Amino acid sequence: MELIAVGATDELGVWEISRSTRDRAVWAGLLAACIENRVMLAVGGKLHDPADADDGFMLDLGAALAVRESAVISKRTRRAVDSRAAAGRPHGSVPYGYRRVLDPDTGRAIAREVHPEQGPIVQEIIRRLLDGEPAGTIASDLNRRGVPTATGKQWASGNMRRMMLRPTYAGLRVYHGQVLEDVTATWPALITVAEHNQLREMFADPARDKYRNATHVKHLGSGLFRCGRDGCEGRMLVHQHPGREPAYACRTCLKVSRRQRLVDELVERLLVGRLSRSDVLELLTGGAEDEDVRAAAEEVARLKGQLRAAREKVVSGDLTLDDLTYFRARWEKQLQEAERRAKPKTLPTAVFDVAGPDAAERWARQPIGTKRTVLDSLMVVTIRPAPKGTGRRFDPDLIEVDWRATR
Repeated sequence: MELIAVGATDELGVWEISRSTRDRAVWAGLLAACIENRVMLAVGGKLHDPADADDGFMLDLGAALAVRESAVISKRTRRAVDSRAAAGRPHGSVPYGYRRVLDPDTGRAIAREVHPEQGPIVQEIIRRLLDGEPAGTIASDLNRRGVPTATGKQWASGNMRRMMLRPTYAGLRVYHGQVLEDVTATWPALITVAEHNQLREMFADPARDKYRNATHVKHLGSGLFRCGRDGCEGRMLVHQHPGREPAYACRTCLKVSRRQRLVDELVERLLVGRLSRSDVLELLTGGAEDEDVRAAAEEVARLKGQLRAAREKVVSGDLTLDDLTYFRARWEKQLQEAERRAKPKTLPTAVFDVAGPDAAERWARQPIGTKRTVLDSLMVVTIRPAPKGTGRRFDPDLIEVDWRATR
């Protein structure tokens, strides 16, 4: 249109009328510009003069047919999309966690099924999110384990949250941005509708990450530790007063405070002590886990015993280092899989990443977000006000710890 308007051309060639435009208003403007600037129109190799009555009529007729063809195609496409939505069939790209099922004769996609590797990852992520584990901690864990995203890149907390909120995973069909209530999807769901709704409500809560987001929270108990003053239900935040150690102080009543370092040291000793126990699995689950979890826990103990025995034989000279390397390569993958299955579904994975005889070492290596997840899963810490006249002396008895029931 610009070239025609400035007189930079005397001929416009298109393969067919529809290649110029399928918009009536644009066609009228194009034809008027060609007539005004004496530009010829070549369609399919045949030259037309828009200013000629007969040629103009044929061009207008061709344009009208092109507009109709476009409208018919659009109508047919909308009808097909409407039909797929009403039947609950999938539309668009395949989301992470699923894969296409192809017709063996035609090679066309005929259905979707759960991806054998990605599907369990989606279920794990959603379960951990519902257990209260921060998305950032889950993303870091998946990256550490070498679990790739659909594009082969690393996981990020923001993208993970958006992905897991897809109604698709609950077997819900979406059309024009709305969930179709009376339509049953043709693909298998990875989670229940109740879990999907619970996840939506959790992320819609504006206070969700106020104190649990490890990006902003730097102290173990900020927002998690509770005020024990009668009638106060406030949470403790860390305050720094000039010339004093940082202290947890109630953000509601401003009447209770305790030195942050000493409180954290006490709480960490209790947590690590519990997680270091040999019967930690039984202790945390109360024996209420199903048979599969118990069987996996027994397999973990057996494989660890085999590795320990192999190391002892290397020390005694009964095995070579090459033998140990062979056994480790054979058993460690089985051990990792058994450890994954042995983690009870009632607790965040972060708890079992720390639990074990070497819990103290594992705890020291964890980022603050993981530590807070473990703490929030296992205990409720309440800081009681100090009796009058006791001064600033730290009294451990005023730090009340209630272990959560994890069954």
